[in-house]
Amino acid sequence: MRIAVEDLAVSLSGREVVSGVNLLAAEGEIAGLVGPNGSGKSTVLRTVYRHLAPHAGRVLLGDTDLRSLSAVESARRIAALPQERGGDFELTVREVVAMGRTPYKRAFAAEDRADADAVAGALERVGMAKAARRRFSALSGGERQRVLLARALAQDPRVLVLDEPTNHLDVRHQVELLTLLRDQRRTTLIALHDLNAAASVCDRLHVLHGGRLLASGRPRDVLTPALLAEVFGVRAAVVDHPLTGDPLIAFDHRSVAGAEL
Repeated sequence: MRIAVEDLAVSLSGREVVSGVNLLAAEGEIAGLVGPNGSGKSTVLRTVYRHLAPHAGRVLLGDTDLRSLSAVESARRIAALPQERGGDFELTVREVVAMGRTPYKRAFAAEDRADADAVAGALERVGMAKAARRRFSALSGGERQRVLLARALAQDPRVLVLDEPTNHLDVRHQVELLTLLRDQRRTTLIALHDLNAAASVCDRLHVLHGGRLLASGRPRDVLTPALLAEVFGVRAAVVDHPLTGDPLIAFDHRSVAGAEL
């Protein structure tokens, strides 16, 4: 299902932090949000999963304005993995993942076969099936991240919204998670700090800077040395990855953009 953000503006504490932002993730597409800290990435994503309400603009799910849907209807269509993960759950891993089935259950309804299959499949996909009986609070940061992603997958949404999902993951699990997202072919909005990961996994990139959209397009078209200097203040060359052919950003770690050598 296509998701689009149109002319979005968000104010926090009386200050406009996002202004006139337009984003798109087409059906089955992974669209990445990149930009420096404070650029508005998380704020935009919070409006998509309805943690924040915009003061202007709208979010369209297909042709439907998200605000016209009930909370339950929205939760059946959009699952989120936000940056703020919540506290330690005194629940098992399986119980945490089963929370993703809540939008499909009536109050106090027992788990059915569809729920059990969705939970088991989600745990298997993130490589945490063998940890199902462990306490969530006893997991490492990377393990918790994978469990919370499994909870989002168990929700069986049409759209995934992920805010820095590779945080706390080692290199192997970062690669596994991003590969999983590509294999899912589920419409996804994802904020990433790692520009090379974004170039590899995303079909489309949206670059935010100062709460405004600066550029959108294919990673190869967007991630240019000039843009990297303007937005991130770094010197870099963009070359072809020797293994995949994706754009690969080689940063100059000895100087910053505009500085004398």
